[in-house]
Amino acid sequence: MAPVRAVWSRGRQHAQERADGDEDVVVRQYRYLLSTATLDALEKVHEEVVVGMSDADRRALLGGLSDAFATGRHVEVVEHRKIAHLIAAGGHRHTRAWLDSLDPMFARRLAEKALDSEAAFGRLNGYAYWDGVSQEPVEDPGPNDGFDPGANRYRADADPRFNQGGGIGGGG
Repeated sequence: MAPVRAVWSRGRQHAQERADGDEDVVVRQYRYLLSTATLDALEKVHEEVVVGMSDADRRALLGGLSDAFATGRHVEVVEHRKIAHLIAAGGHRHTRAWLDSLDPMFARRLAEKALDSEAAFGRLNGYAYWDGVSQEPVEDPGPNDGFDPGANRYRADADPRFNQGGGIGGGG
């Protein structure tokens, strides 16, 4: 395991990060992409990458998903979009867990393909100013990360017309 050093960043509590010299530059750029891109953008990047992979490589991705996030066992190697979605959601949610679940050489190949994808174009603009600290792992689900149990559920109070006298259609 690589040496660990303490890092302070923008008001965050003490975060544990690997020393910069020990991380492959390509993997670090991929980690930046995972940390900063939107979920939709990450899905497009990974769809492009997964489509071009062999079945053996897709099995390795599914194995990594299973190890890191205990998911993916229900997905077949031919289901490119599902694999891409799980990688995007999990990798964005906990970047280190995703990368640590992969063989280092495979992680580098994945990183190269992701960074070379058309969907990743222009997404490294802030990399030069990045402090290298990945976001803290998310404990609670967010509305856009694919893990929100309340996503797409209708809430009666979401429509302001319900709160007006007479409800929808007037008549009150």
